[in-house]
Amino acid sequence: MPITMQPRTVQALIQSSLNKLVRTMRFSPLPRFVIALLGVFFTLALVAPLPFAIVIPGSAENIFEKIITVKNQKSYPATGRLDLISVRVTNPNNWIIGPEIIYSWLRGDETVYPRAAIYPPGATNESEKKAATADMTSSQSKAIGAALAFLRANPDFEVARDQLVEKNLVFDVKRTGGPSGGMIFAIGVIELLTPRDILDGRHISGTGTITIDGKVGPIGSINEKIRAAHRAGAQIFLAPVGNQSEIADPPQGIKVVIVATLTDAINALSARA
Repeated sequence: MPITMQPRTVQALIQSSLNKLVRTMRFSPLPRFVIALLGVFFTLALVAPLPFAIVIPGSAENIFEKIITVKNQKSYPATGRLDLISVRVTNPNNWIIGPEIIYSWLRGDETVYPRAAIYPPGATNESEKKAATADMTSSQSKAIGAALAFLRANPDFEVARDQLVEKNLVFDVKRTGGPSGGMIFAIGVIELLTPRDILDGRHISGTGTITIDGKVGPIGSINEKIRAAHRAGAQIFLAPVGNQSEIADPPQGIKVVIVATLTDAINALSARA
């Protein structure tokens, strides 16, 4: 004779069985091979190379200390300091592992970027050095052209036309590459050639590419460069208008001035000079 059970009794038996199964699963140890597999997985996650690059604030070099020289003509010594700013970036030949990324995130002065945002596909340490050197040479040439054009267009800076000689201006940059020093180089040329004291004893820094007609272009790692300038003691940082939206929380004690042209930069500095 079949046994008849009430629905509530059936439900109670099912629930009791499920509870026992859950308790068994909850407290049963994982098999050793599963634990080993998880250990291997997490170890690989920590040491596996990841496609990221780390950018760190670099050095500040006063361009009036053997970087820019005027030869065979009259020049005027600078009364202030004008810094060329660099950043340090992890080598394109190296890959970053997890702990390094975590450490950089925890530090307030390091920034982690996708590798593709810093380096083009296939970049190597050697190719980047060659490109940086070529960009630096080009930026120096453009800076001289822009500075001389500015002085020709502004005779009130009292530089005779026969003193605007490109071959008399020499750059010697050993530790920094890339095009981002263009604007600073141009300001330095103007400061040395004119009797007007533009710097007025101040510590100035900045960054930005330059064109022959004096346009200032954006660069990478603007916040790291502002922090490097602040560490070096700069009072004013000249930044390209193209980077304005990227600037976040400049350190206290440094004034960031946004410029679009070489004329803007000179006018901003001359306002007090």
